[in-house]
Amino acid sequence: MDDKLPQNNTTPTLAPTQTPKPPAKAFLNSINHFRGIAIIFIVMAHCYRPAGWEIETFADKAWFNLMMNGTVFFVFISGFLFHHVFYHRWDYKKYMKNKTKFVFLPYLLLSLPWIVWHLTVGTDPMMHKEMADISGPAAAASWYVITGRTLTAYWYIPMGMMLFALSPWVMHLIKKQQVLYYAIPLLLIAIMVHRPISNLNAIQSLVYFLPVYLLGVWGSAHRDKLFPFIDKYWLAMLLTGIALALIQAQFFGAGTLNKAPFEMTVPDLMLPQKILLTLVILAILNKFEHISIAPLQKLAEVSFAIYFIHPWITTPWWMIYDSPDLFGLANNGNIFTTLLVTLVVVAISYLIAIMIKKLLSKRSRYLIGW
Repeated sequence: MDDKLPQNNTTPTLAPTQTPKPPAKAFLNSINHFRGIAIIFIVMAHCYRPAGWEIETFADKAWFNLMMNGTVFFVFISGFLFHHVFYHRWDYKKYMKNKTKFVFLPYLLLSLPWIVWHLTVGTDPMMHKEMADISGPAAAASWYVITGRTLTAYWYIPMGMMLFALSPWVMHLIKKQQVLYYAIPLLLIAIMVHRPISNLNAIQSLVYFLPVYLLGVWGSAHRDKLFPFIDKYWLAMLLTGIALALIQAQFFGAGTLNKAPFEMTVPDLMLPQKILLTLVILAILNKFEHISIAPLQKLAEVSFAIYFIHPWITTPWWMIYDSPDLFGLANNGNIFTTLLVTLVVVAISYLIAIMIKKLLSKRSRYLIGW
């Protein structure tokens, strides 16, 4: 999640017959803009309760399905950047060292106060007792670190660290040009496995998001094939993605259908829907590759810090005060109030990140990843 594009504003054009190896120094405005959009979706998924949005009508469910699971955007971008940034200067030891320092360490530091809170005053019943029947403090603390259940959204880091650890295998697939051969079957498995209950099972989350990551890797390695394709078919993909959201709203309900890994239920329509929307957004942004959109560039730069900070704003209201109604909008919310609250939370998180950066300078990366 903290992969950064090289600071170079030139984008090479590959001939159709060239081996799809884009120069490592190419800076892609479209991908950086996408990072800014992705963090908005990530935060939005955690703001509908503070925004007072009750998901009841068919329209609510359809909008909700289009809004949720923005993590797919983040994972696709992460895979894309893995190939784009690291393929030509691969050093596994250095890669994992940096991920540990600037991803896992901030996760531990920011989780620690909440682990102490969970183990002392906590909710009633305490989360580790209710969800895992754990009572010992050491076992409970370990459970919070392994699951990321300390704060909303932190579940991503245990899964992400496993994803980073798999990078030698991903690199092998790139060199053997076998990425897509694994991505497609794994995608079919993910559609049946779904996301885990309460996002507690990092291995199940890995199974769910791994094919998205591989598709991002393949997309970077084959930009000469991908971009002409999505430029031609983006409208059809958009309509198909919307149709999937509507079908889910009508027959399966709203949001991610989290379940146990081996429980057989309906297929997850949200994953293919979000992959289609990923390609649509990428196609649209690619049309403006030559333009640098300052607000999205800023959001992209600070996106990892916003990810770490925003749960400190959205989570305490329902964890401490037993109410998500942050702005007194209960039962009066909708997709628009959710977007408004999201922008407020993003802005506050951004300002906090800027202040921490000024106070700690380069050392801020150890705390907020930026």
